[in-house]
Amino acid sequence: MDSAAFFALAASFSWVLSQLFGHKPALYYGSLHFNRLRMIVASFLLVVMIMLNGNSWELAPSEWKWIIISGIVGIGLGDLFLFIAMERLGPRRTGVLFAINAPLAAFLAWLTLKEELTFLIIFAIVIGFLGIALAVVYGSPKTNIHDWEVTKPPLWLGVSAGLLAALGQAAGVLFLRPVMEQGADPLQTSLIRVVAAGVFLWAILMFEKDKPKIWKIPPISVGWHVVGNGFFGLSFGLALFLKALETGQVAKVSMLVAISPVLMLPFIWFQTKKLPVLGAWFGAILVVLSSWLIIL
Repeated sequence: MDSAAFFALAASFSWVLSQLFGHKPALYYGSLHFNRLRMIVASFLLVVMIMLNGNSWELAPSEWKWIIISGIVGIGLGDLFLFIAMERLGPRRTGVLFAINAPLAAFLAWLTLKEELTFLIIFAIVIGFLGIALAVVYGSPKTNIHDWEVTKPPLWLGVSAGLLAALGQAAGVLFLRPVMEQGADPLQTSLIRVVAAGVFLWAILMFEKDKPKIWKIPPISVGWHVVGNGFFGLSFGLALFLKALETGQVAKVSMLVAISPVLMLPFIWFQTKKLPVLGAWFGAILVVLSSWLIIL
């Protein structure tokens, strides 16, 4: 296994942990406003990590533009459309749509960055996407249907938002790849990206009709979940992802970091005390096969 694959898989696992920490704060604040708050937490954590790392600031001004665009498009707009899709389609259906970002990123990298797409990589991406889709669709027991699973019309709006979220994620990766390939510091790049996305999400607050209670102080049981989500999601996890992009192809890295719904299956099993259905495990097997083909 090369270093890019290792860091991509580590980032995927880190993002699974961030999802586990994100449930309580999302219910307490609402998904979109929680996302704003975790940007602040993640920025603070990244500053601390950069100081502890001891590296001098080395990002060239010419690189800032692409990092900021990547943050606004990939995290800012991507998350905004993701939450719209989740509200209208529910988390599982949104997860299937969002998983399209992996093959989409691979295609865009081939089209714009001239990255090679061999038959083996294409095959691995196809079966990996099918595996993720199966894991997401069958990942929750049918006897545990939540209100989030109910779709809200018009359906085309939710589907469009999900596809735009996937496109935003894929485009964000594309903007970052040349910067990371030149050896940009992953922690410093993550900080600029998160701050850019945070500024964007806080700026659109003024256009919201129902404004949340911005500085609502959470109980400790919720507060430490915000910190955990910020660390595993947008600071440490994001830095691992960018480290993978230093040497890894967009297609391979995007596919490996997209497997988090499959890595979530054991946690679902533990929490619900119900074994995920056969379709979810078949999806997991496809993802394992896909990952094995990619890291060969």
